[in-house]
Amino acid sequence: MKGKPVYISSPHMMGDFPRDKVLKLNKSLYGQADAPRMWHDKLRADLKARGFTACKDDPCLFISKKEGCIIYVDDCLWFARDNKDIDAVLKPFKEDGDKYN
Repeated sequence: MKGKPVYISSPHMMGDFPRDKVLKLNKSLYGQADAPRMWHDKLRADLKARGFTACKDDPCLFISKKEGCIIYVDDCLWFARDNKDIDAVLKPFKEDGDKYN
């Protein structure tokens, strides 16, 4: 997680976990103030690694040779001439799984 460390008190479900201890987060939580920016930064880096280029006029539009992606908060709109191209781009993202949750 980038930025300053975030600590939380232990959930009541943790039973014997000492109440005077706190937990340091290793990744952002949904609803945390930095979570949307951190998710966008992660997605942006992975799109670039997969050959996408961010549009200079709109930083939420990413283009590659065959596909495009528009990002709005935590939603992505994918477009291409052939659905197989979109499936090929999404497959590695699905395999990465937990990195995007």
